[in-house]
Amino acid sequence: MTAAMNLPRDVFLGDILVSLVGRRTMLIENYRSILMYTDTLLKIQGKNCRLLIGGRQLQIEYYTAEEMKVNGIIESIELKA
Repeated sequence: MTAAMNLPRDVFLGDILVSLVGRRTMLIENYRSILMYTDTLLKIQGKNCRLLIGGRQLQIEYYTAEEMKVNGIIESIELKA
C-alpha cells in the first residue's frame, strides 16, 4: 500500500527516525510528543513506541512538529513497546 501511495514506509507506519552524528548530536523525526526532558534523560512518544535517550548535558537545540535536534553526550538509546 505504501508503494501505491508513494509514501515512505516509516511515515505510513508511524516509525520514529533517529539519526546520530557521532555521540553528541541526534536528529529525531516522526515523533508525537516529548514525555520527559532533563539533562540526563529524554523520553519521546512515537505512534507505536517510546524512545528513551540517556546521557549527560542533554539539550534540545530545537523542535518542530516534524523533527527535533538533541545535543549532549549520548550514552544510551532504547525503544520501549
